Amino acid sequence: MLNTGVIGLGNMGRHHVRLYSENKRVNLVCVCDIHQDILNKFTSNYSCRGYLNLDDMLNNEELDAVTITSPTSLHYEIAKKIIQKGIHVLIEKPVTDTTERANELIDLAKKHNVIIMVGHIERFNPAVTALKKLIDEGQAGRIISLSSRRLGTFPNQIKDASVIIDLAVHDIDICSYLLDKEPVKVYAHKVKALIDSREDHAELFLTYDNESAFIQVNWITPIKIRTLAVTGTRGYVELDYLTKKLTLYKSNYSRSKDINGETVINFKDTEKVDIPVQNIDQLTVEIDHFVTCIKENRPPLIDGEAGKKALETALNVLNQ
Repeated sequence: MLNTGVIGLGNMGRHHVRLYSENKRVNLVCVCDIHQDILNKFTSNYSCRGYLNLDDMLNNEELDAVTITSPTSLHYEIAKKIIQKGIHVLIEKPVTDTTERANELIDLAKKHNVIIMVGHIERFNPAVTALKKLIDEGQAGRIISLSSRRLGTFPNQIKDASVIIDLAVHDIDICSYLLDKEPVKVYAHKVKALIDSREDHAELFLTYDNESAFIQVNWITPIKIRTLAVTGTRGYVELDYLTKKLTLYKSNYSRSKDINGETVINFKDTEKVDIPVQNIDQLTVEIDHFVTCIKENRPPLIDGEAGKKALETALNVLNQ
């Protein structure tokens, strides 16, 4: 069994702790947080040791893998210490706050033969997995465009990131993953709607070779929306991240010529197909994938390099 620990016991950290404790292939040995009262709760509930100081944890424990769910601004310093100890690391997205720091961690991981996995959780959503398969099999034809909406209320726990770094980075990664390429150009409209310090609404337009992606994110919509629409030459696909529902509308058309010799596309009745999707929790899948990669010594689905590319695009948007 792998000895694991979790650093940062906020909203995401508590889920990592719970799932590590339930995973039969790992042993949750310790957690780390700067708040003693939070530590006491977790060490009591999960029968693990707790540390207020990261160095004390790394010096006292024999760890195989660690999850970092601390604020983004702390990712680099924490991950650097962990990697230097030869410990595999799962870093909640984004990988760091700069591409330079991401590159340093990637190089350091190669030097110490350590796996870096970045927690872009939507990669492990079963609806995304099914959509990727559908696209790769050509069921939607040649992909023309993607349109994503990730909207909701302001998260008071996020103190050091804009909506672009916190939310849009998910959709940037997913669009590039589905298309198997990186964007060529990025355009953005950013707004500080409800707060003055950071962007809380943004619309991104990404162009690829012959494809495009529109991404809308915000912290100002009173309901939670997580959707993705894909338009192809053979069909249209709708995905709901929350319900894990995936629907394909198959195009049914024929071509003809009018009296002037111009091409006419004649659409007929559309066939609606509900694509079967496994009802499984994506974070459970993500953590199990991380464990498998360590045990089998193979690269993760989203490694440090992939995490850096998504961050780089998000930073390009932020700096426009």
